[in-house]
This record gives sequence, C-alpha cells and structure tokens, in this order.
Amino acid sequence: MLIMAKSFIVLDEKELLAVERICLDKDTQEALAFVLQSVAPKIKKVIRCMGAEIMRPQR
Repeated sequence: MLIMAKSFIVLDEKELLAVERICLDKDTQEALAFVLQSVAPKIKKVIRCMGAEIMRPQR
C-alpha cells in the first residue's frame, strides 16, 4: 500500500514570482526545472518507523 504524506514548503518572493511566470507562460520545461531545483530539495524524505512495522496486525 502506498502511503502519501503531506508536505508543506515555503517559497520565497523570487520563487513565487517564478511560479507566477510559469503559470502565465505555461512553460513546461521551466516548470520541471523549478520543481527539480526549488521544490524537490525542500521536501523531506519520510523514513518509515520500525515500530509501525512491528505493531502492524498480521494478515
């Protein structure tokens, strides 16, 4: 089962302007570059807790 976690990121003024520019221009290459350079590094990787695995009921 895939578990989706929620992540919140903060964008500075320069990044917000970039998002607005991407939306206005509908520039897919710029959008991908922005996500890879500005968004992805801000998302913390979720590490599964062993306790959750141990406490999971057996099927």
